[in-house]
Amino acid sequence: MHSVELIHPRRDNAGVWATAALACFGMSVFTALVLHVVLGDEVNPVRQVVSDYGLHGAAGFAFCVLMLAAGTGCLLLGMARAGLPVTRPVVILACCWCAGLALCAVLPVTPTGAPRTFSAEVHRFAGLLLFVSLPAAAGLIARHAEHHPAHRGLAGRLRRQTRWAWGALAAFLLSHVPVFLPSSYDGPLVHGLTERLMFVVYLVLLGELALAVLRTERKPC
Repeated sequence: MHSVELIHPRRDNAGVWATAALACFGMSVFTALVLHVVLGDEVNPVRQVVSDYGLHGAAGFAFCVLMLAAGTGCLLLGMARAGLPVTRPVVILACCWCAGLALCAVLPVTPTGAPRTFSAEVHRFAGLLLFVSLPAAAGLIARHAEHHPAHRGLAGRLRRQTRWAWGALAAFLLSHVPVFLPSSYDGPLVHGLTERLMFVVYLVLLGELALAVLRTERKPC
């Protein structure tokens, strides 16, 4: 008699969504690297934030940012189908992250030190919204996951990575202090570097969740 492997109806395509999310994140990173190389003479990666790429390559920057939002949507679907804790507050925070990304993609920022426009102010507010939303959502996921024996390992990793995310965000915000100092300040500006490091931490966080979906799909029901 041959054994028949049963496939959980909610898990049958969770891995497809997780793989799609990883593909979107990968395309976003690749586009960011292309912008870094192509616009290396226009944007200083140490002194200027990622949004400054939009001043010289708007289409590429928009694609890079929107791929993060699309990947997050795919990730949420994969997590829900894999049985990972996707509560209403988590969905709301993830939507705030995606909305912030979308606003940053379509509304250009002004260069550092230039007069601020309405578009730039909305862009900066959207940036703050998305920077806070993602680690907050990950923290909630970790809190709910620790109550499920099958997800306690994930909860521990998420708590650790969430702490790194909050720390990276704090470093990014602190690196903006010299920007608001008097024009006589001639010290180093590193908010571009700290923002890029923060995005690396955020991408690791998103990747951890996508891999968790793939691992969950492989578990027997």
